[in-house]
Amino acid sequence: MTSQYDILLKNGHVLDPTQGINQKKDIAFLDGKIALLEDSIPTEHSRKTVDVSENIITPGLIDIHGHYFEHIVPFATRADSVCLPNGVTTTMDAGSSGWTHFDGFREFIIESQQTRIMALVNLSALGMMASKRNIGETFGPTIGISGGPSTMLNPERVGELQDLRFAQVEEAIKCIKDNPNTVLGVKIRIDQDVSGEANVIPALERARIVADATDSFIMVHVARVPIPLSKVFEYLNPGDIVTHIFHSAENNILDEKGYVRSEVKEAKDKGIIFDIGADRKNFGINLSKSAIEQDILPSTLSSDITKTRPGAEIIYTLPEIMSLYMNLGMTLEEVIECSTKTSAKAIRQEGLLGTLKPGSIGDASIIKIESGEFTYSDGENYEISASRKISPKLTIKDGKIWNSE
Repeated sequence: MTSQYDILLKNGHVLDPTQGINQKKDIAFLDGKIALLEDSIPTEHSRKTVDVSENIITPGLIDIHGHYFEHIVPFATRADSVCLPNGVTTTMDAGSSGWTHFDGFREFIIESQQTRIMALVNLSALGMMASKRNIGETFGPTIGISGGPSTMLNPERVGELQDLRFAQVEEAIKCIKDNPNTVLGVKIRIDQDVSGEANVIPALERARIVADATDSFIMVHVARVPIPLSKVFEYLNPGDIVTHIFHSAENNILDEKGYVRSEVKEAKDKGIIFDIGADRKNFGINLSKSAIEQDILPSTLSSDITKTRPGAEIIYTLPEIMSLYMNLGMTLEEVIECSTKTSAKAIRQEGLLGTLKPGSIGDASIIKIESGEFTYSDGENYEISASRKISPKLTIKDGKIWNSE
């Protein structure tokens, strides 16, 4: 008998939020796509069969926030070293590159990796090349525009939006239009160190122009935002993404009594996407737990993954973030949905990625829930003890079994 399929995953428990499936099924792949999803598929119908008994099969995980412009942006990491080994088949670089370096980023990074990488162009032409130095080092005296005082800027930081001359709208628009299906939108960081308070609103206004002109979306970093979130939300439309939504610094989602602010609830109801972006200094365990207890769940889980660096010696992968939030009160089904179905929708790949529907791209993640004693911490060094974790076992991308060799 001629084999009908390239790969068959047999005896796994399929969890696919896009189809409402949460039961044992077999999945067959052919020509890079999901070919068949049935209760039982004969092994003789496939050239290769993998028995995944006692494992869970999910759509390929999607991490919508990482930094991969390695060797150019400080602490950026290599996608293939942190994504595919952890079941992440698709990721989005969150503004590491501005328009000036994007051609190089695409050719030497995006196109060289097996991981499917999409990107947001940074509103700043600099991208994230300008960053904080190690503790004790400075950039030396800074000089303000038109001979202003050197105290205008933090001498330990040159943020990409401290000088709005780098926030080049027309060039960002062109970068998005010149890179369809690769550059999905625009990223801004409005952070006391990165933009300062004076440049927050002008940066939001310019990002809005870029997104509207390209029918794309904004991702806005709000950790340490120097203005109230209510002001930020005024510039965002449904489908725009607020990342680091559960940060614990000033102007976070909770009021002085610990309740979720009404404007936060209104923004989520409006369709603004709440992304975790769980770099340890950009999310809070206690705040996350409080939000979940008040029925404010993240829309998407993401890692904001980089290499380790001074002050960030622990970096979490997406499955670790999923495990953490599962132990903060979210269900397994919810963390899977926030890493597949809603992540695909957030990056406008709904129906293509984040699903196991026959005919869709042949990505799948095989994971196992392991019991034990595990510890997670945030940037405030608050720790949580966990009894379960998600452990990646096998990754299928484009209908092929991934391996590191």
